[in-house]
Amino acid sequence: MFVMAYFVFHLKSLFLAGIGVLLILLSFGFTALIHQGIFRVQFYSNLHNLIIFIVLGIAADDIFVFIDAWRQSACIDIYKGDRNRRMSYAWKRAVRAIAVTSSTTAVAFMSNTLSPMMPIQSFGIYAAIIIPANYLIIVMIFPAAVIIYEDKFE
Repeated sequence: MFVMAYFVFHLKSLFLAGIGVLLILLSFGFTALIHQGIFRVQFYSNLHNLIIFIVLGIAADDIFVFIDAWRQSACIDIYKGDRNRRMSYAWKRAVRAIAVTSSTTAVAFMSNTLSPMMPIQSFGIYAAIIIPANYLIIVMIFPAAVIIYEDKFE
């Protein structure tokens, strides 16, 4: 609830806040598909449930980075009035920054696979999947949500 409230406060939109939370939730299904369906890791413990707090923080940060790049693009003279160029600028700027933070976090979680304890190994794999999955979902869907918001609600 706190993340949703802060989304509404920072994004200044209930629509974008709802989309942000929905994208976070979508990353769990996508991750389960990869974790259990492709990698065939069947072990799941209460430790895995704790990833929600990590993903909430990382995804919120990703969304804030993107929305800040979008808002900054409105202040650049050569992009004013051209929404396509604004989105291109904001997307390229945000995607690079988000990719660095998401990839380093995923690699850090992947180091848990070196643990001799199965629950920690499985958690590391799960976390190393959900971070890039969340990244992909956010960079592919959230920009469209911003455009829809500007067209229909703002």
